Amino acid sequence: MPGPAPRAASTRQVRAQHVLFMQAVELDITRVDSIRRVAAELIERFPALNVLVNNAGIMPFDDASAAIDDTVAQAIIDTNLLGPVRMTSALIGHLKRQPRAVVLHNTSVLAYVPLAGNAVYSATKAALHAYALSQRFMLRKTSVRVQEIAPPWVDTDLIHQNGDPRAMPPRDFIEQTMRELASDREEVTVEAVRPLRDNPGAGKHAFFNAFNEQLEADPIPVA
Repeated sequence: MPGPAPRAASTRQVRAQHVLFMQAVELDITRVDSIRRVAAELIERFPALNVLVNNAGIMPFDDASAAIDDTVAQAIIDTNLLGPVRMTSALIGHLKRQPRAVVLHNTSVLAYVPLAGNAVYSATKAALHAYALSQRFMLRKTSVRVQEIAPPWVDTDLIHQNGDPRAMPPRDFIEQTMRELASDREEVTVEAVRPLRDNPGAGKHAFFNAFNEQLEADPIPVA
């Protein structure tokens, strides 16, 4: 999991590359005090703010057949699930006062078909999907829409960027996702992973086993 120094360096790099188009605020999504401070700062600096993208995530591998390190498990939950819940909670009052607003949650296709070697990660994404459904229902009579992106395996450094042909190239993922987002769909998935999204109800256990046996035979590279 990246520590404060790499996160800060990444923020500076993004700011330097896109200085004319964006501003950056450093946030530790695992800390409630940081979330509250940044939310208050954003509302003050950008009173017309009407979009929240919950994109933070970490994906350490684990083994649910053995003891899972509690510190790592808590970090995954704090980042992937409680972070979006807390960030949305800190901004939802402001967003509801806007004529039109959007909350966008970045989950994963693993919310529907878990990856056995990423049990805690998959569980947080399934939980975030459930939260997005509930939030969308509760906000249905307000000006706030809730959308969800469920990405496939994309060739980024979330795991290990190495050009694996099974991973979707980032450019292709971005192009397809932006096209789907423009349609105002509640849930956005790329065409390649819709069979996983449509994980067949009563047959899901066999589907899950086959999916994970394939990845067990040809594991996702981590280094």
